[in-house]
Amino acid sequence: MNHPSLPSASAARVEWELLPSLLSMLGGRRQRAQPAWMDTVPSELDVIEPSGEFREVLPGLQMREVREPDIFQIFFG
Repeated sequence: MNHPSLPSASAARVEWELLPSLLSMLGGRRQRAQPAWMDTVPSELDVIEPSGEFREVLPGLQMREVREPDIFQIFFG
């Protein structure tokens, strides 16, 4: 029976390089007076528009665009 030869332990080992230190790049950072997320402002909620009425775009085919509160009711209500 023919067995594939396994590589030796030293040949299978991966040589990893050490990453250069980033400490010198971080040393010159400007200190902030407040946290970075303080620049964000709460936004208003979107205005909820009701879904439109059904329209017959082709003879025998009625359709409408269903918006957010109604689509939840259709699938989960």
